[in-house]
Amino acid sequence: MRMSDMIEDFIKELFSEDEDFIEIQRNDLAEHFKCVPSQINYVIATRFNPSQGYYVESKRGGRRAH
Repeated sequence: MRMSDMIEDFIKELFSEDEDFIEIQRNDLAEHFKCVPSQINYVIATRFNPSQGYYVESKRGGRRAH
């Protein structure tokens, strides 16, 4: 399984725990997966966007997805 797929699955699992929104600390997630933070950005930008039913809000220190 590709790293991007594993990150996507992990984030989707977080959604199953909370129905409304999740907050992601990009650096913490990158450390968890032993990858660069830009890999997390890539996954969020390409797999969690409005056309797929997600609203992503960037904020200092993290990202929030609805």
